[in-house]
Amino acid sequence: MKARTLPLVTFIFVMLICIDRAIPQSMPFVRPNAYSPALPMGFQPFSRIGIASYAGLGGIGVDVATAVARRFNLRAGSEFFRYSTTSVEQGANVSVNLRMQSGHASLDWFPFGGRFRLSPLIVFANNNRVRATAVVPPGSTITLNGQDYISSTTDPLHGAGSIDFRKASPGFTLGFGNIVPRTSGHFSFPVEAGFYYVGQPGLKVTFTGSACDPTQPAAVGCESVDNDGGFQQSLTAFVARNQHNLSYASFFPVFSFGFGYSFQLAK
Repeated sequence: MKARTLPLVTFIFVMLICIDRAIPQSMPFVRPNAYSPALPMGFQPFSRIGIASYAGLGGIGVDVATAVARRFNLRAGSEFFRYSTTSVEQGANVSVNLRMQSGHASLDWFPFGGRFRLSPLIVFANNNRVRATAVVPPGSTITLNGQDYISSTTDPLHGAGSIDFRKASPGFTLGFGNIVPRTSGHFSFPVEAGFYYVGQPGLKVTFTGSACDPTQPAAVGCESVDNDGGFQQSLTAFVARNQHNLSYASFFPVFSFGFGYSFQLAK
């Protein structure tokens, strides 16, 4: 999937630029002043830089863009967010850490020559992840796939889980606002919404320690989870069910708003 995705998106980028350059200025649906004053005929690619900071679902980010054609910008940036929390679930002390960290590159197409844009994109260096740990107090009961297990008083249960995503993903957004305006203005307030495809997230769950069968005496009913076939079977079924539930998270939403400033490069 990864090997086919990058060439496909690159092909789309190149085709859009070629179409824009190939459209004759005299075509009936193009106004004679379509590029003036917002799109001057003397426009030079890479002559202006725009920088924008924004906040969105992926956290706080920064974008840098430059104009590559009259109706196209090349834009790249990164974003970051981190959140941690603790709770008690089924008697276990659970700690969860969420990290959102990724980079992206997109080609912004302004089909009407104004502020509305369409943007195919690539999300790369995707380090979004979820990490969780659980400590089950001695004598507490947890349930895996409908089966109850008691945490050993001498070797209590410790659990760890993680959710990871693919490193590169294609996506598409639409937005309003050009951080590299073709006018003499410098400020912009971009808004963007869309998605990128992360595929099937990877879920891992492990346990260490000893689990006790609630139907047996503690002296004979406790066993290390590494050697407990019943516990491992319940854990495998639990992971498989939740892995299936995560298939609904294959598309990650994009929404952000920000503030941009642009400037002319020295000639």
